[in-house]
Amino acid sequence: MNKGDWIKVHTLEKVKATDEVFGVTRTDDAKKYGVFDEKKKYGPTLVILGAGFILPGVEKHLIEMKVGDRKVFNVLPKDAFGPKRRELLKVVPMTKFIEKNISPFPGLPIHVDNRQCKVLSVSGGRVTVDYNHPLTGKELLYDVEITSEVKDVSERVHALMDYYSVECSVSVTGKNVSITTEKKLNNFIERLVSETIKKWSKGIEDVEFKNKEPKNNAVPKKTVNKSKPKSS
Repeated sequence: MNKGDWIKVHTLEKVKATDEVFGVTRTDDAKKYGVFDEKKKYGPTLVILGAGFILPGVEKHLIEMKVGDRKVFNVLPKDAFGPKRRELLKVVPMTKFIEKNISPFPGLPIHVDNRQCKVLSVSGGRVTVDYNHPLTGKELLYDVEITSEVKDVSERVHALMDYYSVECSVSVTGKNVSITTEKKLNNFIERLVSETIKKWSKGIEDVEFKNKEPKNNAVPKKTVNKSKPKSS
């Protein structure tokens, strides 16, 4: 495969030391490892090589593979979520938790100062929290299969929108792409999708978004009171 290729991949992602599964795309694997979620949609996921869709340590293996290949390999922390950073360990006053009616305990995932972290320890009036990613410093194990390559522009757009869990219809005319959704998308998602398509699908210059939501721009008609005035 090459940088810029759009591919669909099946993955099984584990922490090597504990065999803990943190990512899975096959229904059978999810059930086998006890992580099946009936609300989740399972199936091959989109990866645009070179666009940051997957960890560097995984992408370097995908580049060496072809459609239909399946490979199992380890990913070192430096090619995954990096080493633990001590500066991301913070001590937070217990009063912050008391104010929110929270009783902290080691291992509790929580938001502090609008950031996700995990409680490491509780001692007296102090709570030590860790802002490092949960997989920081861990060696990972990946089982990856390239199921297909996506070349058609319309199929690429559908795959990208499905990646963001958005249903849509797509029309491609020359260098232009039109995407219609049920509801208006978040501006950030629209910009992200547009930039991704134009950068990684050669020849596309314009991406237009439409939605099927009814327009409420009609001016309400004035109510005319036709009743006759009462005689005095």
